[in-house]
Amino acid sequence: MPKRQRNPLSDARKGAGIPSFSSVAGIDGDYRIIDKTLHANQSKSDDLWHRKSGAGYNLFISYYGSQPCGVVAHDADFEGSGDASLSLGSSTTKNEAPHARGLSRASKKRQKKKAKSSTNKDGSGVNSLAKESGCINGNKIFEPSKVPANDALHASHPLVKAFVSNSKCSHLNSFVCSLSSPLPLTFRLRSNRPASSKELESIISEEYAQYISPLSFDPSRTIYQSTPSSCLTKSNLGDIPKLKELIVTASQDGTLARQEIGSMLPVLALHSVRAITKGSKVLDLCASPGSKTLQALEIVAHDGKKGRVIANDVHSGRLDSLREAVARSGLPESLTSRVTFTNYDASVFPPPKSGKMFDAIICDVPCSGDGTIRKDRHVLPMWSPRIGNELHGLQLKILSRALELVKMEGIICYSTCSLNPVENEAVVAAALGINDWKVAFYDSNKVDHDSDDFGSLTICRHAKDAEEAGIKDAAATLWPSNPDDKKLELRRCIRLLPQDNNTGGFFLALIKRIQ
Repeated sequence: MPKRQRNPLSDARKGAGIPSFSSVAGIDGDYRIIDKTLHANQSKSDDLWHRKSGAGYNLFISYYGSQPCGVVAHDADFEGSGDASLSLGSSTTKNEAPHARGLSRASKKRQKKKAKSSTNKDGSGVNSLAKESGCINGNKIFEPSKVPANDALHASHPLVKAFVSNSKCSHLNSFVCSLSSPLPLTFRLRSNRPASSKELESIISEEYAQYISPLSFDPSRTIYQSTPSSCLTKSNLGDIPKLKELIVTASQDGTLARQEIGSMLPVLALHSVRAITKGSKVLDLCASPGSKTLQALEIVAHDGKKGRVIANDVHSGRLDSLREAVARSGLPESLTSRVTFTNYDASVFPPPKSGKMFDAIICDVPCSGDGTIRKDRHVLPMWSPRIGNELHGLQLKILSRALELVKMEGIICYSTCSLNPVENEAVVAAALGINDWKVAFYDSNKVDHDSDDFGSLTICRHAKDAEEAGIKDAAATLWPSNPDDKKLELRRCIRLLPQDNNTGGFFLALIKRIQ
């Protein structure tokens, strides 16, 4: 039986609140084995406490609240920021159950579970968050004129509760407000079926313009997002059966691709600088689930005769899922046959046997994924700065390998669905608008699990701060090597913040090989 492949992200999330093994293991070999067993047991215990206590939400707020301007908040957010609780307005008190205080944890948990499982009187089953915010009324979308200009934060969301409890982070108001709401529905029209795309575009503009429309900042007018007034998401699309049927059918026949805006950016960016064109040879180093592979394929193999995308993934299971995604994409066989699937560790991906390097490389590396929390509810309960810190080394290795595989004058797009500078700026030594960040460390061994105290983060602005704090496994590359180095062109990277365009969080940087 083949050896089970390790998942670096899963490994990083396990034991999210404890120091790495190197800092707790004994020096002597026998003691190391004993300590390793104890470490594993402690890890499971800490994971359970971390998930159940809500520590992840509080650490997330504390970590990003400590970051300088430009990481997740703008200059305007810092101006006049005061008590975090004031930003919620009167709705916070109104939505809070009057008898919630004084209840035991078990009672609060049962109350929360009951609220989640409650069925709407009209039987529509509409998302409770959308229902309470007034976005949806049964099967009818709220009229634009009746939507409040600034929706109040949903007081029951765990992230909002963590935000309100931290009075030093009021500048995160817009950031948290966006993250605590569902991700809007998005898709893009594919270029390989112009007639079908034109027909679909016409139907949407004539019959469903109040629900979904092209993005104003997209010059091609092929990227669609649900309108702010409709609050239309993947989960409540069924409330408009005909629109759902239209989108599902178009997805199956290859007319459109269901893809988030952040996920579209790497290929759009590479195409905009002509790094990806008709006939290009592109490597997608960490390709699964395949949305970027397919997006690149539509450009490089438009006529089905030239161009190729090498879709790689280290995990055979994810590679199988990738193959299935390509097969059911609805794209013609003339295009899908231009995909080559490989199963290598991206950090040691072999060079092409032909000796001809790649025109462009998509380097969307494994990451903590905290930019995806609007759609993935499993990220925040286990969130810890440790995850990004541990993935940093692997991300750096993958990017370094990409720099060796791209041709001279070729371009790499490094990207993550994380907002953590340790996984972004610290890896490519570049960022848009910021050249300074802080690194955090968290040790739950110093926390009393029987109390509501989640402990505190050890925030380090420089590597020497970590050394003085006795943190032994802090790599020097977690911090900027030289923040004042103008050659790094930090401003040219892209940081997609959720509150700016109602999206998920995303980061990308284009790197051109010149020597």
